[in-house]
Amino acid sequence: MIGRKKVEEHYITIAETKELLHRRKEDSEEEEMFYEARVSLEYAERFAKLPPETAKELREKLMGLFEWLDERLAAKLVDLMPKDYFDIRVILAKEDYMPTPEEAEQIIQLLDEYRS
Repeated sequence: MIGRKKVEEHYITIAETKELLHRRKEDSEEEEMFYEARVSLEYAERFAKLPPETAKELREKLMGLFEWLDERLAAKLVDLMPKDYFDIRVILAKEDYMPTPEEAEQIIQLLDEYRS
């Protein structure tokens, strides 16, 4: 990436990635997407579980729920949509903080509101 400078970094969900890649594809129809972008778009189309706006809203709500839940963890939870405490423990196994069963239940209840 010669000549490009990273200005800022944000964690986004797979659904938001799908939206960004679709927008990029539409903006440059005369140019074909790079192989990596095409593969990423196919992956996002296959595994995005929520619409982009809903995923962003859910990520924001999760981040507001607990102070230990940052943007990266919230995006991971939205992407994977765990169904029980065991799933949350597996997802957060390498993290510094492990939620209590009560905190995990609050997370699951919020995720259930958005589950289709």
